[in-house]
Formats: sequence, C-alpha cells, structure tokens
Amino acid sequence: MGTKSDSSGNKNIYIAAFLKNKDWLLVYQQRTADAFADLDKTFAIAMVLMLIGLSSIAIMTFTLYQKVFKRVAKADIEKQMMRKKVIETGKLASVGELAAGIAHEINNPVAIMVEEAGWMGDLMEDVAFDEPENRVEFERAIEQIQTQGKRCKEITHKLLSFARQTDSTIEDVNIKELLEELVAFSHKRAKYSMVEIHTDFPENLPSLKASASELQQVFFNLVNNAIDAMDNQGGRLTISCRKNQQYIVIKLSDTGKGIAEANLERIFDPFFTTKPVGKGTGLGLSICYGIIEKMGGKIEVQSSVGAGTTFSVALPFTTEAS
Repeated sequence: MGTKSDSSGNKNIYIAAFLKNKDWLLVYQQRTADAFADLDKTFAIAMVLMLIGLSSIAIMTFTLYQKVFKRVAKADIEKQMMRKKVIETGKLASVGELAAGIAHEINNPVAIMVEEAGWMGDLMEDVAFDEPENRVEFERAIEQIQTQGKRCKEITHKLLSFARQTDSTIEDVNIKELLEELVAFSHKRAKYSMVEIHTDFPENLPSLKASASELQQVFFNLVNNAIDAMDNQGGRLTISCRKNQQYIVIKLSDTGKGIAEANLERIFDPFFTTKPVGKGTGLGLSICYGIIEKMGGKIEVQSSVGAGTTFSVALPFTTEAS
C-alpha cells in the first residue's frame, strides 16, 4: 500500500495484490479524500461535540460560581447582621450593670434636692420672706436644687448616650475623653468593690477614626471584667495610654486572680467564660475582639495566676489632635 499524486495533483492511495499464483496483479486506486471522508466527518462531529461539551461545562461552572458567590455574599450579610445583634445584646447587658451604679449616683443629688425643698417648705410656713436671712436661705436652697438637678440631668444624659442603639458611624474620637468618662461611670462600682482606679493619659493624643459607641462598649467591658477579677477583695486597676508610630496602645492592668495559661488561648472564643455559672455569657471578650479587629486594631492579653491580668488594645490613629 502506498500513496502517490496523479497528474492533476490529487493524492491517491494504491493497493496491489497478486492473484492466480502470481500470474495476475490486482491494483486498486482510490482518492485519499474519498478514503478518509467518513473518518474526517467523524472527527469533525467529535470536535463539535467536544466544543459543545466544553461550552456547556463552562456555562455550568459560571452559573454555579454565580450561585455560590451569591450564597457566600448572603451568608456574609447575615453574619454581619448577627454580629451586630450580638454586639447590641452585649451592650444592653453592659447597660444593665451600668444602671445599678448610676442609680446610686443619682440618689445622692436627689436626696439633697428633697432635703432642700423640705427646708424651703418649713421656712415658708414659719417665717416671712422679707427677712434678709430667710431670703439668703431661699436663694441658697434654690441654687442647690438647680445645681443638683443639672447633675442628675448630666448623669442620665450620659447613660442614655451610652445606651443608644449601636452606632457604627465613623468619626473623630478623643480617646482620652472617652476613657475618662468611662472611669467616671465605673467609679462607684469600683469603690463598692474596694478597687482603686489609676489613670495615666498623656495630653495631645491623636484622634481616632472609629465608632465612639463601639469603643465605649469595648472598654466598659474590659473595666467591668477587671473589677470582677478582683472579686470584691480589693485591688488596683491601672489604665494607661501610649502612642507609637502607628497605634494608640491602651493597657488595662488589674491585680486580680489572673487567668490560667490553659484558658488564655480560648479567652476570646464565643461563649467561653471563667466566671461562675449565671455570672457571665462568654460573649463580652468575643465582641470586643470582633470590634477591635474590624477597626484594624489588635487586642492581646497577658496574665499570671495570682498576679493579675493586662489587656492591651492597639488602635490605629489618623490625624493629630489639636
């Protein structure tokens, strides 16, 4: 068998075979195109089917990718909504603890106001307004009532401000003022627990681009945990701020009972708590971790049993404080 082109340029296949004891020679000629026509047709059909199959796979892959992408996006949105609800729930729990201390805070000025009002009533019954000494007493009592009323208003305003729905609006935050306000809120509870709060806040710290409401929640939670760690045995809580090239670093160090090394790796896990049953949800530090990570910061913990615990929160700053 062989191939050869004829005078017209057509390529032919030749096959020869001997017949009758090699008395005859049979030669068969056929054009190559005709011989392989069915094979070429089959190959063409196979190529078309393969292209159709590849196209179908590509379309199905793209469609599946789109569905998976939408599901992942939907799951991410649901995760964000769930995290927001968890943060809000944690904040309401913090407000509940805060309200107990605020009640004692408000009782003092209200008691003074009631006492002064009663004294004014007694004066009105017993003496005339024209006497200079009585007029001075009235003016003093009225001024005291106004002063204590303003004090109550400021306390309730701060409480309502803290209790408002979580606001993730990014704004310039003065971290020194925010921490001083939280220390003032926690003063009564710390006093009842025999805990001394010491602060070290340098002037002219840079401002932070962050949500003031979420920062309040983080540090209020850390302060409460520190007071709880001293377990009404008294102690010292030191809150300090320092600035490095990229971050403002806030440290909260207590002299409490500390955290076992085996628990340190799980301290930020949801629902993990070292507090007794009924005294902690295990969500506080997990919420703090999520908020700080979202802000581009870092939160770390160092602790030794019997020596106390230090939480370090590093927050990136932007513009210099004026």
